[in-house]
Amino acid sequence: MMKLTVALLCTLCAVVSADLRLPLPEVIQREYPWLIDEPINSDNDAYSARIVGGSNVGPGEAKHQIALLRSGSFTCGGSLISSKTVLTAAHCVYGNENKPTTFTIRYNTLDRTSGPTIGVKKVNRHASYSSNTIDYDVATLTLSSAFAPGDNAAVIGLASTEPAANEVLKVTGWGRLSAGGSLPTKLQQANLNTISRSDCQKRWGSTNTITARMICAHSTTQSACNGDSGGPITKNGLLVGVVSWGSSSCLHQTYPNVYANVANLKNWINANTV
Repeated sequence: MMKLTVALLCTLCAVVSADLRLPLPEVIQREYPWLIDEPINSDNDAYSARIVGGSNVGPGEAKHQIALLRSGSFTCGGSLISSKTVLTAAHCVYGNENKPTTFTIRYNTLDRTSGPTIGVKKVNRHASYSSNTIDYDVATLTLSSAFAPGDNAAVIGLASTEPAANEVLKVTGWGRLSAGGSLPTKLQQANLNTISRSDCQKRWGSTNTITARMICAHSTTQSACNGDSGGPITKNGLLVGVVSWGSSSCLHQTYPNVYANVANLKNWINANTV
């Protein structure tokens, strides 16, 4: 039987590191201790180096997107949801909740390596977040000052209802272009189709529980990857999800990526927005 592994889609370490993954959820580590990535089928080799990163985002197409830096190094994505608040994934800040000055955001740019930055003065991680299950995977960052709106800097609204199955969503980020591959300099985008929670659970089986705080999206040719964590997945200009976890091969023919469900978590997000 093919052995399966799951990885958070984040870096949370310096980009020069050889390993850009957080530890896997403890439940998954116990059940799948071998941590062997699913090999890419030879028929799909053409996708392995180019599809995961998608295509370049054009000017003004993802104004809400920010790059989250930890100790000056790129670690995750995030979204501007108010003049002084960023929404990201809880696992992007896990273990550093009491060290807000460790983080800064880079915004108003499509280039991961340049653009204005703002410090973080408070980290609000959802109290119910579990590193065992990656449930409630959201956090807000209170910025030390309001961001300045610009050609690539604006607030995005939060969706009030989760997308139905078979709807097209757009994910953006500076994550790896392929599993184990390089990080792009230019912001990338990919289109994914939502799948129902029940179908998502069937595909993941006993590996992890797909809860109401999660939505799933999949494509056999495009995917989020390590470094995209915390970043936005959107529909019709509204934020519907936060990049959370998925297969360590990133692009997978069967297993969808999983996103924190913004509509379900909206009350908490609003209560922790300045």
